[in-house]
Amino acid sequence: MTNQTTEYTLIDFIRDMTWVIERNESDDVRVAEAERLLGELLRTTSWLSPEKRKPSSEGYARHSLYCDPQGRFEIIALVWKPGQKTSLHDHDGTWGAEGVVAGQIKVTNYLRVDEISESLVKLRQTDTLIINQQMTGKLLPPADCHILETEGNQTAITIHVYGKQLHKFRVFQPLQQEGIFSAHDSFVGYIPGPI
Repeated sequence: MTNQTTEYTLIDFIRDMTWVIERNESDDVRVAEAERLLGELLRTTSWLSPEKRKPSSEGYARHSLYCDPQGRFEIIALVWKPGQKTSLHDHDGTWGAEGVVAGQIKVTNYLRVDEISESLVKLRQTDTLIINQQMTGKLLPPADCHILETEGNQTAITIHVYGKQLHKFRVFQPLQQEGIFSAHDSFVGYIPGPI
């Protein structure tokens, strides 16, 4: 008798994430479970097709992997060439879990301290982390602001699970007064496609 192991696939992740969403109203529970399940998914990478691993020379590539038909969560793959990064941004009021498939990502996290106005916020940098392959992280408002950038000289691939389909982020630009940032909406797209 041989000892067979079953590979955890994206289909398994979608099934399990749907189960979590349907049985838990708490964003704290949802994001913790999303991170745990993402860690399981990242143990192998054969489920991520070659076309979803393609970078873009115009900035990091956003590949859609799955969007829940009821809009309760989405899964995307981001592909980063060396030197590519995001601006400082939030996640439009939702939770998220992120993990690294390949390469390394540097994450500089910020906490939203105060909403001064619709276009002015106070943020405080909390930490900077290097996330390696098969590592995960999570974000939950008001601690949902960060800058992501590649670390090292190889292409990085990250998987992101969000508590809704993201169409926009708020992007933050520092002003002269320390900790005060202007904020504006930035609409995002992605390369669509089935699993």
